[in-house]
This record gives sequence, C-alpha cells and structure tokens, in this order.
Amino acid sequence: MNRAKARRRFNLARSKLPYIFLALLLAYFAISVTTELGKLWYMQRNIADMEQSVRELRKKNEALWDKVKLLQSDAYVEKVAREKLGLVKPGETRVVPVPAAPEQGAPAPDPTIRD
Repeated sequence: MNRAKARRRFNLARSKLPYIFLALLLAYFAISVTTELGKLWYMQRNIADMEQSVRELRKKNEALWDKVKLLQSDAYVEKVAREKLGLVKPGETRVVPVPAAPEQGAPAPDPTIRD
C-alpha cells in the first residue's frame, strides 16, 4: 500500500500543464499577429509612396504632352524658323541688325566678355 501512495495518478485538472500550453499558444498568436501587422503597415506605407510617385509622374507626363503640343504647333514652328534659322515668308524682306562700329580711339569690346 505504501507503494500505491507513492505513485499518484496524473490529474489534468490540478496540473499546471494546460495553463503553460495556453500561455505558449497565446504568445505564439501575439507574435504572429504583431509580425503580420508590421508587414501590413509596411505595405500600406509602400502603397502610399507609390501613389504619390504616380501622381507626380502623371503631372510630369501632362506637362510633357503640353510641351509636345506646343512644339508641334504651326506657330511655334514658324517662330523657330524665323528666329533660329533666319527664314522669311515669300515677299518679306529679312533685316539683320549690324552691331555699331566702335568710335575711333575707343578700345574695341572684348568678345570673350559677356554682359
């Protein structure tokens, strides 16, 4: 009978094992949820940054399309042809301004110095 007393039966209801298991399970879930929330926050931040980039690129794209329309317009082509290429329409006379000659005794302007 001494031997029967020394060997007690395992009683799950009085054991701390279920509480330890529950605590470990809760810790695992807490770590998992925290990790996933961190990933979610990072992705949302990344999405916000990408949306901002898209807005900026759309504005830049719109400005470039406006410039393309301007460069393709007849008025701009004519302006460039007149100013940079020196072209004139038929019947017009081209006038080219000539720089004034320096007075006698005055030093000639240095062409390397610009105003």
